[in-house]
Amino acid sequence: MKDEKNGWTNPRAVDGDAASRLAANLKRGLKLREKVASGYAVGTFLIEFPSAAVVSSLSMAGFDFIAVDMEHSPIGFAQLEPLIVAGHASGIAIIVRTWGNEPGLIGKVLDMGANGVMAAHVDSPEEATRIVEQARFAPLGRRGFSPIARFDVLKRPLAELNEGTYVICQIEGATALSRAREIASVPGVDAVFVGPYDLALSMNVEPGSSAVLEAAERIAGNVPDGRTLGIYVDTPDECASWAARGFTLQCVSFDGRMFADGARETLLRARRGQRQSGPERE
Repeated sequence: MKDEKNGWTNPRAVDGDAASRLAANLKRGLKLREKVASGYAVGTFLIEFPSAAVVSSLSMAGFDFIAVDMEHSPIGFAQLEPLIVAGHASGIAIIVRTWGNEPGLIGKVLDMGANGVMAAHVDSPEEATRIVEQARFAPLGRRGFSPIARFDVLKRPLAELNEGTYVICQIEGATALSRAREIASVPGVDAVFVGPYDLALSMNVEPGSSAVLEAAERIAGNVPDGRTLGIYVDTPDECASWAARGFTLQCVSFDGRMFADGARETLLRARRGQRQSGPERE
């Protein structure tokens, strides 16, 4: 995603160790792109427990990225920025799933330091084009630029942010199935990402049914070379089979589900240990 055409040099660019670290944080979308190109990247959703501590914990667990979901959570702009800062401090890419794709929303999220966006409910290449226009600077798009202080760590902010921003379009509706190839082919789109639950609802079938699997496989067969396939995966046991189908950008589970699963497993192990040891008998 190199942009050699927009080489504007920032006259206020700052050098130094701190500037280098901050610049690396802003360009973690590039690292995610490289990770996917090398074979496989796995992340998870942050929905129910939006806190810096959870971001740090997920980073320590080894996830490649976190998708902060603003559609299905109470997360607003005031709460979003500390999550992005926590991601920067923890060294993990933060992708923001916005609640809509209207003008101004995507650019605002990226100005806050997010490493990319996951645009929900993309049904056409025209809509994908509008998303790219909001997420990338000219000549790739029409994103507006403000010389805010955090961008002074970049010598060529327009080109570097274009390169460091990861753009995902979600395929979540039946009307998008026949246009997945066109959506994926829009210049500036890094990945198309299947949302299996909303896709199932739009197809009037049950989530997890064979019809959803077949639809995802049709999408995989239509996406052109050089575009990444992504998908939400309920359980880690399913990740390998989806990777074998070409889905190399995966979000497995989410914070609330993992917490509940971990709590149940902890309690089961505790009770199992009690039953096995039991009271001493004379």
